[in-house]
Formats: sequence, C-alpha cells, structure tokens
Amino acid sequence: MVDLALACDPRTIELLRHHPRIKAVEEDGETGLRFICGDWRRTIRVGDTRAPIYGLVETIDNNPLVCADVISIPSPTSTLALIGLAPLATAAILSDSPMMIVNAETDPNEIDEALTLMGANVSVGVHVESMDLDGVLAATIMIAVNSEIGIAEICDLYRERYERSFYIREFAGDTWQPELVRRTPFAAYRLAMADDYPESLLTVRVLADLSGKAGAAQAVHAMNVMCGFEESLGI
Repeated sequence: MVDLALACDPRTIELLRHHPRIKAVEEDGETGLRFICGDWRRTIRVGDTRAPIYGLVETIDNNPLVCADVISIPSPTSTLALIGLAPLATAAILSDSPMMIVNAETDPNEIDEALTLMGANVSVGVHVESMDLDGVLAATIMIAVNSEIGIAEICDLYRERYERSFYIREFAGDTWQPELVRRTPFAAYRLAMADDYPESLLTVRVLADLSGKAGAAQAVHAMNVMCGFEESLGI
C-alpha cells in the first residue's frame, strides 16, 4: 500500500486519487511522481537520462524497478522516439542516424543519450512540424536498415518487445489517426519498409496521448511495477 503520493500534473493527480492502493494524494510543485511506502520514499522523474534507471517500463526488467529508489521515464516526445527505436537499438540494428518528424518540441539530446544507454551510438535528427492534435503526439521515424533484414524479421523484433506489454500496441489497419489513442493510456505503432539495396528504408509511426502513454499513465504504470501492483491498476 502507498501511504502518500505526490505530483503536480493534474491528470496524474486524478489517476492517483482513483488508485485503489493509495491512501492519500497531495499536489506539489515538482514534475514526475513521488510516493511513500512506510519509511521508503521513492521517486519517478521525467526525462532524466542520468537517473539510476531510465527508460520505458517495457524495456526495463521488473526486478531493478521493484528495488529502485529513483527511476526516470522518458519525456513525452522521447517516449515516442524510444517506442519506435528501442527494439532496433537493443538488437544492434541501428547503424545509421534515424530521422524523426514530430508534432511537438523535443530534446534530441535526451533521445541520443537514451539510445547510448541501449548501446546504440547514433544521433537522431529531429524535425518539428507543430500541429495541434488535441492532446495527441505523433511521430514518424525513418531508419536505413541493411536490406538483408526483411520486414518480417523487423516485425518480430517489435512484437517480441511489445506484444505482451499493456500499453504499446501494434496497429496494422488502413486508418492511422489520433483517435486511435486519444484519451487512452495506449501508444500505437505501425511499421512499413521500402525495399532497396544495400539499405532499405524502415518507417515507424507512433501515436500516444499526452495524458496517456506519453504522460500520466506511464508514470502510474511505472509506480505500479515498482510497488509490485498489477500493471493496469488505477489506469
């Protein structure tokens, strides 16, 4: 049981107040989420690659999270970038600098540092095309990959990483629009490849709501794993 949870984001506070395993919730002025269990004070930061543990919940083993005092989840647009790039980075497939087009300001340094933590020494080129999608973030990521690696193998990498996750879902339908994720805790991704030689162009599209996987829901998800609760509790 969590004795006290503290946050400043209104949506995070709303989720915490409806969480069945939290006794009390207070508002404070710091980003992220702090919570107290007995004498144990724990912190979830946002966008701090220098934290003892940093990354998407889906790319971190549960055991370190359960034992950690301090972790950091990615900032909103970095969340989209890592959803799109983490399976390739951990499989050592990223050998060239990807390009990301995103509809909101982002910190390319955070993305590069996050990929370095995964063993990928590349720099992501970020181009911002400001567009108001009513709370939804959208990213298109383009990566050159060795043409000997087919789309089936690429798809398997993403499914191996995300198929059993709660909040990252593959979407292969014809319609790709913000309504897929708006006001939900889920991120959606889709893959496409233009075959060429010696490199093919892989395109990864990612959508997530700022109050969902790109924000409050991700913070509460991380807290649930840290506490050993069901991952979907309160979300």
